[in-house]
Amino acid sequence: MKVTKTDFILYRECPNNVWVKLHQPKEYSKFEISEFEKALGEMGNDVEELARVMFPEGKMVNGRGEEAQKYTQKLIAEKTKVIFQAVFITDKFLVATDVLKWNESADAYDLYEIKMSSTSDEDDEEDGKPKKVSKKKELQYENDIAFQVNVLLMCNVPIRNKYLVRLNKGYVKSGPLAFAPNQLFIIEDKTKEIDNLAPSVLIEMDEASLFLSEKETPTAPCPCHYKGRSSHCTAFTYINPSVPSYSVHDLNRIGNSKKYLKELLDAGILTIDKVPIDDRLQPQKKKEDEEAAKPRKLNQVMMYKSQEPIIDLEAIKAELNSLTFPLYFLDYETFPTAIPIFDGYHPYQHIVFQYSLHVLKDKNAPLEHFELLLLHGDPAERIVKSLRSHIGDTGSIISWYKKFENSRNRELASLVPLQFEFLHSVIDRTYDLMDIVDNQYYVHPGFKGSASIKKVQTVLAPDLSYKKLSVQNGTDAIEAYRQITAGELTGELAEEKKRQMLEYCEYDTKVMYMIWKFFTKLAE
Repeated sequence: MKVTKTDFILYRECPNNVWVKLHQPKEYSKFEISEFEKALGEMGNDVEELARVMFPEGKMVNGRGEEAQKYTQKLIAEKTKVIFQAVFITDKFLVATDVLKWNESADAYDLYEIKMSSTSDEDDEEDGKPKKVSKKKELQYENDIAFQVNVLLMCNVPIRNKYLVRLNKGYVKSGPLAFAPNQLFIIEDKTKEIDNLAPSVLIEMDEASLFLSEKETPTAPCPCHYKGRSSHCTAFTYINPSVPSYSVHDLNRIGNSKKYLKELLDAGILTIDKVPIDDRLQPQKKKEDEEAAKPRKLNQVMMYKSQEPIIDLEAIKAELNSLTFPLYFLDYETFPTAIPIFDGYHPYQHIVFQYSLHVLKDKNAPLEHFELLLLHGDPAERIVKSLRSHIGDTGSIISWYKKFENSRNRELASLVPLQFEFLHSVIDRTYDLMDIVDNQYYVHPGFKGSASIKKVQTVLAPDLSYKKLSVQNGTDAIEAYRQITAGELTGELAEEKKRQMLEYCEYDTKVMYMIWKFFTKLAE
């Protein structure tokens, strides 16, 4: 068994998970990734293929087997200028490098690792400014490169410089994609960091090889046991069968309270009903003058024990009284493609290709519905024009998690400057219906500590069920857009998928209306 760089990176997150992947593939396959996750993998391949344009005359090594290894050795012996996907193998490890480029002056190869990530993480949805790449992600990249360097050195391949290649979030497409330095891609010199890191990574590599070579199933719990639910490994339920589907791992934002989670688990507390009511459930102030966060964990535990909802009627009334008719319930569907397709877009900028809008002119008026789905060309101008025809100059625009919608509105205002004032009016008038739940004005045991629209819908609008839909969530909609625009779905299949996409998006705004209606009746 050979440990690959992917295995190694996963091992550093959760060794047990990789052991199951390698030794119990049938069990691991039960936790199959979604079509959307598969599409992300394909997107990564597309980014790598595109980045190769920066390295002319490269020789490609196909496959991972014996022939590929022999071809790699031949290319290395000939000091081939550029090699793509060169394969190296030792008694313990296997690696395929994205790009090796011969450095004549150093009489060695430079290593380039291509990542589909951008030079910043997702936009800060609050103000639209890019966040810095997380230290955890940066270290993961560096461990990835250090693994490769160690294997190449074991194979007596001289390595000089080590580079990380990734998309430039600051790049804006204008005409053909630009491959000059610091345009679509940025190349970062990681030589110093990798040289410092490689010795410790080598020790970890040997530990990983030893652990993953064991025949006996590792004992539970795995390291993910001490993480929140969203950070659990792929095979968590197989490795940790004693953990119920709703456990202390599902306490609100418990991933940010690792010490508290560990204390609960070490005390043998797995279920919410066993969580003691004490000061650890209270939110902590980070600064003296900082307003205390809402007691979300405390409320979640108390509700679970009592099975009674928490209702702040006056606060709910105040929220609803802040709204002005007509009410516009708005939801977007978007496609965040890594490589910008249309002029004016940067890497990973969301393409707003669909919206659903329910309009309530006054409290007693019939509910109206408008929608648009665009799957050809840049939809920005047509989306905004259509919205402008249905959204007046007054009235509240209601969304669920408005930070997302308003970030899209800012981007649309940049893409369609003639509608700048309209879109910023939409931003100013947007109300986040999620606030009533997230601010703890109405909290129900059935929400299970979450403010997601699907958890809230299950309790407050049970007649509408997403489970009935063929497109059930945003990632399904993203994948549907990709399949149709890529030509993977055509004819009747494409038309049926469009119908499903429209049905899903309409559900989102219909659910928002039903939740608003529930709160309105409650406040009467």
